[in-house]
Amino acid sequence: MIMAWSCTAGRFEWHYAVDETVHIISGEVHVTDEKGEIRRLGPGDMAFFPAGSRSIWHVPHRVRKLAVCRHSMPRPLGTVLRAWNKFAETLVRLWPTAGKRGEGDGARPGGPRVASA
Repeated sequence: MIMAWSCTAGRFEWHYAVDETVHIISGEVHVTDEKGEIRRLGPGDMAFFPAGSRSIWHVPHRVRKLAVCRHSMPRPLGTVLRAWNKFAETLVRLWPTAGKRGEGDGARPGGPRVASA
């Protein structure tokens, strides 16, 4: 999900329920992370906040940002998905026409492709 967000001056604690990547459009914010480190973000700056993290935002005047939010995938599921994608890429490399049907090569639309020996 992509959203535009703005905030007037203030200070607040934020808990990230999802992964969030922000791009500061205008204004500035001073972000204090969980280690106590403070970083200034201004126009053109980008930052990533992983799901489960917390930060304190201090907005001196006003800030506008674009945020891209996404639910993080559980690690075991991500591993399975990467393995499946690698397997699919290997199949396409070995049989480049395996996923193409009905492109004038004599294949029946919707029918199985069988190679003769």
